[in-house]
Amino acid sequence: SRFARLMDLHNPGLTPEARALLKSYPWPGNVRELANIIQKALIFSRGYPIRPEEISQAIGAESAVKVAQEKDALDLIRQWIRQDLIARAEENIFDALIDRFASLIIQEALDLTGGNRSQAARLLSLSRPTLQAKIDKYRLKVETSVTTEGA
Repeated sequence: SRFARLMDLHNPGLTPEARALLKSYPWPGNVRELANIIQKALIFSRGYPIRPEEISQAIGAESAVKVAQEKDALDLIRQWIRQDLIARAEENIFDALIDRFASLIIQEALDLTGGNRSQAARLLSLSRPTLQAKIDKYRLKVETSVTTEGA
């Protein structure tokens, strides 16, 4: 109903079959993925109650976008690696590239967890001492963020 209101549409609702399909889908993403699927299905339904066909169509469109984004990201990574391989004459180029990727992965995990080393270690399936050793090795700057509830 929220998306119908935002789109200035009558809320057609969901058929029981569409509701069952939504409940059975594993939702590998987050709540935003579910919201995107509902919004797309609402568009596909053209004012009629949302059926499993519209849900499937919306999930397919979402998956296609994700595949395209992943392909674009992989292409960029390949281009970056190729440029480094051509530009560098280092003896240990493989290790240098692996270290660069590892430091990026660790920094991203720390950013996602607000600098919480324990959470980042769990996210990366590392022990906290191993994560700390890698933070030291790659000389990563770790900033913690503090939030207050209700703010």
